[in-house]
Amino acid sequence: MNNILIAGGTGLIGKRLTTYLESTGNTVFILTRKPTATNHIFWNPSKKEIDTTQLGTITHLINLCGASLAGKRWSNAYKKELLDSRIQPAQFLLANTQHLPKLVHYITASGINCYPLNTEKIYTESDDFGTDFVSQLVKKWEETADLFSSHCIVSKIRISPVLDNQGGALQEILKPVKAGFGAALGSGKQAMPWIHYEDLARIFDIVIEKQLAGAYNALVATSTNNVFTEVCAASISKKIWLPNLPAFMVKLLFGEMSMLLLEGVQASHEKLAKAGFTFKHTDLKEAISSLNAG
Repeated sequence: MNNILIAGGTGLIGKRLTTYLESTGNTVFILTRKPTATNHIFWNPSKKEIDTTQLGTITHLINLCGASLAGKRWSNAYKKELLDSRIQPAQFLLANTQHLPKLVHYITASGINCYPLNTEKIYTESDDFGTDFVSQLVKKWEETADLFSSHCIVSKIRISPVLDNQGGALQEILKPVKAGFGAALGSGKQAMPWIHYEDLARIFDIVIEKQLAGAYNALVATSTNNVFTEVCAASISKKIWLPNLPAFMVKLLFGEMSMLLLEGVQASHEKLAKAGFTFKHTDLKEAISSLNAG
């Protein structure tokens, strides 16, 4: 029996992961600033406060903390928040490992945008980080996670945009489509890696079950922005009638964050496959349709 503690567990991915891990026989606890349930444990990493009374039984620690890349325009202040929201909670958890005597595994969320922006190359986990802001953000994120290696196994799940009917990238794309103003962005040829939320939860589960250490690319496939937008529209019986939104307009609207929208990354999930993982949702149309049906 695993006793799993999730930091950032009240977010969308955290809730999905909690439900799945509990369904496979694990006991899950959630770190939160506002405890409202019996499995909630109080913490406030910004004030360096945590209730340590229940930490002695924890065997696995999952850290999902991090402000959304799409949360705000990338001002210098928000860039600092993006970094601090990932590094500071991890550092605080590391400082409390003495209260986690049974900890055997630390698993951190990470990002698929750690690689150089290049639609042509298919990256593997052994490739170098890129030099852009997001790549370097992920690098520092993972370097902080690696500090746990003197205490336990460390795993880094490089998450691609997650398909979910409760929020996230898919719902943001569907908003203008539902309003009749959907359009692909820039050339529309940029790569768009994706994963269904159920498969993402299953990846965390196999990493725990098989004690898989190191970095893993969490994506099932890569589409293009053109195809992704068209499939989204078709899933709700809409058509894309507007021309692609020009790149200069995307840059005006989103500033530096537009790099995530206009430039893509392709990556391989072969490392997961070799570890015995098989994806349940491999077809983009089926994956999106299953969510709309749900």
